[in-house]
Amino acid sequence: MTKPLEQNSHEEPDQTGIDAVDAAEPADGRISTEEKPAETGQPQVSEPEESAPAQSSRRVPLILVAVALVLVLAAGIYMLWADRSAGSQSAQNPSSGASTAQVSHGPSGDAKAYKALQEVTVKPSVADDQGGLTVSAKGVGSKKKVADAPTLEIFMDPMCPWCGKVGRVIDPQLQRMISAGQINVTYNFLNFLDSASSDQYSSRVDNALAMVAQEDPDHLPAFAAAVFASDFQPDESSYQAVSDARLADKAVGVGVPRSLADRFAQGTYRPWVDKVNAYAITRKDAKDAKGEFSTPTIMINGKVWDLTAAAKSQGGLEHLDRALLKALGLKSQDVGHQGKMPSIGAQGKALKIE
Repeated sequence: MTKPLEQNSHEEPDQTGIDAVDAAEPADGRISTEEKPAETGQPQVSEPEESAPAQSSRRVPLILVAVALVLVLAAGIYMLWADRSAGSQSAQNPSSGASTAQVSHGPSGDAKAYKALQEVTVKPSVADDQGGLTVSAKGVGSKKKVADAPTLEIFMDPMCPWCGKVGRVIDPQLQRMISAGQINVTYNFLNFLDSASSDQYSSRVDNALAMVAQEDPDHLPAFAAAVFASDFQPDESSYQAVSDARLADKAVGVGVPRSLADRFAQGTYRPWVDKVNAYAITRKDAKDAKGEFSTPTIMINGKVWDLTAAAKSQGGLEHLDRALLKALGLKSQDVGHQGKMPSIGAQGKALKIE
């Protein structure tokens, strides 16, 4: 497994890697406003012979109460208007920041890194608030999930050799299951292995994948698999430069329009890719039993799946696809057949493999 380096590190990655940054607990954002209780006393009994000035002075509190009620009502109306306006603006400009729903959901990793990710102005509108790109038979986007299908969430770096080994085993099955509506897959493309290349290879590939997700979503699974092909993925330990033109050709080879592939070099989503990586490596929910984050990581319905144990159960990594189907509760003969759904559904835990 490949562990992420610390951010802004220029050291060559070693076999053990460096532990991911511990996630900070997000502040709840609430401000306590404690009011002093009003003083109370015994009510005075009005006398019939009371003078006019005394009667007038007693009207003053009543007037103040009435004014206060008006102010409270006005404030309530304003807050309702502001909330609706904010919601409308967020819907019109989803890339301007985190929506109210996203903020209330909160990050599962470092709060500052999450906030920085929300503040990126140019990002794929199909990405979720944690930087994931979800693909299903309905298209790309978290709102296009197949409701009764399980979701695999995959964390990978294009340079990571183990990501390539795992991908080359399970990607053919994943593509068939996605097309048949049997599974949803959320990709998290990371770039911490930029330091292993001379030309920020991981960032360039991640940007290209994000552009395809945004503009040609039907080809995202095939392109994501293609960059891990054994005759394309560069060697982490002895990197040989991969040009933008070669990356574009690889995308065109799986059906991506040339007009889109030739724009990869513009780096449209590079700043967003950086923030996705910085946040993803701090996610508590994506860490293994030892509290470490590494790539590849696969989560099934929100829980980390033990790749090592799964591979061993089937006699080796080359049979990881069989282990995955068993974990999902799907027979091999049913892969790619619409209506034949994994038994764990959209909420169940991965099944234990005998």
